[in-house]
Amino acid sequence: MSPMLEIRHLRLVRAIAEEGGPTRAAARLHLTQSAVSHQLAELEGRLGVALFTRVRRQLKLTPAGARLLDAARTMLVDLARVERDLQYAGSRRNEVFRITVECFTTYHWLPPVLSALAADHPDVDVRIVLEARREPVAALLRGDLELAIVSSPVRDRALVVEPLFDDEWTVIVPPSHPLAARPYVTAVELGQEKLLAHDAPRSDVERLRELIASERAPMPLAARVPLTDTLVELAKAGLGVGLVSRWAVAPAIARGEVVGRRLTREGLPERWTAVYRRDAAARFPLARFVELLRAPSSLLAPSRARKRRPRS
Repeated sequence: MSPMLEIRHLRLVRAIAEEGGPTRAAARLHLTQSAVSHQLAELEGRLGVALFTRVRRQLKLTPAGARLLDAARTMLVDLARVERDLQYAGSRRNEVFRITVECFTTYHWLPPVLSALAADHPDVDVRIVLEARREPVAALLRGDLELAIVSSPVRDRALVVEPLFDDEWTVIVPPSHPLAARPYVTAVELGQEKLLAHDAPRSDVERLRELIASERAPMPLAARVPLTDTLVELAKAGLGVGLVSRWAVAPAIARGEVVGRRLTREGLPERWTAVYRRDAAARFPLARFVELLRAPSSLLAPSRARKRRPRS
């Protein structure tokens, strides 16, 4: 008798739930939309229970679907870990330690961390996963990452959250820009500029909208720039003003290439954290990696040294 649940079913349910529907799930699974819909109908027929219900053109999990999704996430991560363990045991190759930074492509702090880590763990091969920067928490839960540095809130109990340092949003402009002479930039002033920004987390976007609404300021025309270095170069050339986390562009500010100014008189603080799966701590030197991120030799340190302000 064949099993009712197969690995492909677990991946199917996870993809539909995380992507919000069969269209994007099909792209993620490299299937057609009709194949995804057919497999879902087949699975629900096998189980005799609905896993999703349609609400306003979106598929939402039923209680049975939510239970299966939780199981799928756990089992798929466990399976991926077993596969990696067996591959490592068979080939004796270095352990791959995958990391990402939420939103930014900023890794100026990484060389001193890698040098110190290699001294204690020469068998660890650290790799940057840029494509995970938009949804790092989801990537961690899928088992696609070992560690993410994030500023958005994380509440999943399967993850460990280690505070790193306090930071703040900053507006970057060339030294010749009129805003460079200001002690801070108001929401009204920001609304009069072309804004250069990354694809920010939803919490940051909502926070910016609330600020602009509270000041009755115009919403700035925004251009999405995926690479941090490119954003700095565009701001330096006067092609827009950048809105970034200060530590991400700290080297460019220190070199005088751009000027950083606080957004609003009080500033908009944020806290960066290191996040990893609770069940991965035994396999990877996560505690050591986090310790190195906090060390004075890391370029994260200047941000941490500034006076802390409570998050709003």
